[in-house]
Amino acid sequence: MKRSISTQFLENLKNGALHVIVDYVRVDPYLDLELRGNCVMVYYRGGKILTVYENQNLEGLAEEYYKKESETAKIVPSFDCIHEYFAHAKHIVDIHESSRYSKLGEKEIQQRVVYENNLSVNACNTDYFIADIEWADNDNLGGRADIVAFRWNHMEHRKRVVQLTLIEVKQGENAIKTFENDEQTSAGLRKHYTDFLSFKSNPDYVSDCAKDMLLVLKQKKELGLIKGIEKLFEKTIVIEDKSGNKIRKNVDFEPEIETEPVFLFLLANYHHYSTNLQEECKSLPDDSKFINASFCGYGLYKDFVKTKVELGL
Repeated sequence: MKRSISTQFLENLKNGALHVIVDYVRVDPYLDLELRGNCVMVYYRGGKILTVYENQNLEGLAEEYYKKESETAKIVPSFDCIHEYFAHAKHIVDIHESSRYSKLGEKEIQQRVVYENNLSVNACNTDYFIADIEWADNDNLGGRADIVAFRWNHMEHRKRVVQLTLIEVKQGENAIKTFENDEQTSAGLRKHYTDFLSFKSNPDYVSDCAKDMLLVLKQKKELGLIKGIEKLFEKTIVIEDKSGNKIRKNVDFEPEIETEPVFLFLLANYHHYSTNLQEECKSLPDDSKFINASFCGYGLYKDFVKTKVELGL
């Protein structure tokens, strides 16, 4: 399923009736807007709080957030009260996540990764830009990833060469191991790596996905949702006018995508005394890659991507 949106939808989000939603999200570090083909979705703490369709219909919080014991009033989104809606919806999610129904966890971490690498004060200096979260292509070959990013080394921006990067987020020691039985296989590290190899085995499919994700990245840039990639999609040329004067002009440019995608594990809050990671890594190849923290934070840098051998796993 394509994630990029139509030109008309993009224009409506930029300059039409829908721009009020994008403007709100752009300045709120706890909201995240993701493209979903025929709609866009706004997330808070990893939970979906608003869906905006191409026909301008709005869909609010799912029923699961309105539990009887919370006694929270249901609010319906509208363009006239979008500020009030976001404030109310965020509070309802906060109540939900403080209760026994809490379920977001890893998704909240994904959203912080998006903000740190796309919009924070450090975004221009990281090596990865996030195109999508919770990517799942159920219509075709079943590709999936918690985070889809492009590596564009900040020290090599002149080259305009990017690499499709799929990232799997795991929180805590209990999310590491793969368990198998006759009915199903739990999604531990080995299962996700096997799925990536299956995805990678079809070069045409990988190429189509990469091109769509790159368009998503460009559309997010046009919406002001990503900093630091202006020069990725344009280059400067020198032309002569009728008088022979040389003029510098910026023109659209299509960056090159490396043929090989890469897969990274992002492990959060893993208990370093646990042996689950060491056990699971026995079935992973030596060159499987993990994102090591840049001290504390969610900024992603290529020099902090380590193989399991380099990490002593």
